[in-house]
This record gives sequence, C-alpha cells and structure tokens, in this order.
Amino acid sequence: MDKEAIDSLYQGYFAKVYQHTQGYISYSKAELERFKQNNISQTYGELLYPSVQKMLQTLKPQPEDVFLDLGSGLGKCALQVFMQSPMKKVIGMEASDALFAQSIKITEQAKMDFPFFWDDQREFSLRHENFLSADWEDTSLIYTCSTCFTQSLLAEIGRKINQHQSVQQVMSLRPLPTLTRLPLASVIRVECSWDSSLCFHYSLRN
Repeated sequence: MDKEAIDSLYQGYFAKVYQHTQGYISYSKAELERFKQNNISQTYGELLYPSVQKMLQTLKPQPEDVFLDLGSGLGKCALQVFMQSPMKKVIGMEASDALFAQSIKITEQAKMDFPFFWDDQREFSLRHENFLSADWEDTSLIYTCSTCFTQSLLAEIGRKINQHQSVQQVMSLRPLPTLTRLPLASVIRVECSWDSSLCFHYSLRN
C-alpha cells in the first residue's frame, strides 16, 4: 500500500474517532479563574494531520526517544505521533478537565481498535496536570501549540527546558525567548485548525 493510501486510512480513522469531540469549551468561572492563577491558556487549537507528519520529518524521532506534548488538548497530535513514529513513549499533558476527559475516551477506543501499537511495551500516556509543575521524566522531544500562550508562560517553558538536560529538540509555534540551552535550528510553516503558522525548531541534533 502506498503512502497516499495509508495517509487516507489514518485521516479517515482520526476523523471518525474524533467526530463527536469538542475542543472549544465554555469554561465555568471557577475553571477560568484556576487557569488564570496557574498561567494556563484556555484557547484551543491543534496542528493538522499533514503538519504533524511534517513535524515528525523534522524531528526524525528514534525508538529511544520520549515525546511530550505540552497542552495536549484532545490528544489528537500526541496520538498521531504515537501511531506514526517508533518512539517508546509519547506523553500528553492537559490542564482542562473537559479536554482531558475526552482525550482519555479516544485513547481507550484507539487501544481497542489498534492494540498492536502498544506492543513491545510502548507507552501512550495522557496526564491531567499543569505541565509547568509536572515531572517531565526522561523527555527528549517536546512539542507545544503555544500560539496563545502569554509571554510569561513562554518564558517559564524556556527556563524549564534549560533545566531539563534530557530534552534535545523542541517544536513551538511561538519563539521561546528564555530557551538558551538549545539553538534555533530551523523555522517551518505548518497548518493548524485556525490558520497557517510558523513553527520554531530548537535542536541539539544535527
């Protein structure tokens, strides 16, 4: 089967399994206040299927890599990365109760539909937590859909990456001004649910 046919099957599956999910949530005042206090963005957007592939082509992930999606939303990008890369572990972190709950249901369905992706002790882990205070473990690759993040949040992300020596590559839709440990390797254009965007690739790898 050629790549075009395989892509068509993947896109058809993602469209089906995510068809009843809702990314744009009307949050309660209490949750909005919690987001504000913890410097969390409540605006939702996601990378489109072809651009997740473009990101993977840029990162060139290896089986030993651990991928972390900061603000994973419905888990769509993280799930595609898990299904289309050889990485041993893919992690998504999401603070929103509503988005996280939906992402877990999709994960359970995907594991029933395609259990072989979990062979050889591969891990797909979605976590309900604030990624700034969470343990990033042995993460080596990071992606963040950071378009609507505040400057202070971007600065905090950069500082945390500086302290996390295992991180070797980062893809961010906004520049990370405080990130000094990883040089800017390239800037690519990606397609998102709202428009096209630049994606900033920081890397220690050649």
